[in-house]
Amino acid sequence: MKDHADYWTEEQIDADLARIAEEVRTGKKSEDELERDAYFNDPANADEIAEMFARMELMETLYKARHDAGLTQKELAKRLGTNQTYIAALERGRKNITFSTLARYARACGKKVSITLL
Repeated sequence: MKDHADYWTEEQIDADLARIAEEVRTGKKSEDELERDAYFNDPANADEIAEMFARMELMETLYKARHDAGLTQKELAKRLGTNQTYIAALERGRKNITFSTLARYARACGKKVSITLL
């Protein structure tokens, strides 16, 4: 069984840094970058990508509302009757948020929910 993490030697790290520096210098893209670009440029993925960006925008909005209210995740959790771990999961997009929870979250931060369909 493989360990949790691979530990690289100084030589391996130096070689990888040299490879990355060469890719940056020449503008060459790695296989991962080419694969990512292909995914984002494929029209078949447009709906999934749009949903992902909308979710990211919501996560950023949640974080900013809490931050603007001067609340920690723990303080907000107390106001909502939940725990800090749940707030962190919401702000990271790891939990689907219901409209009811979204409205309560907004109220706890002194905000209101407004939805615009484009």
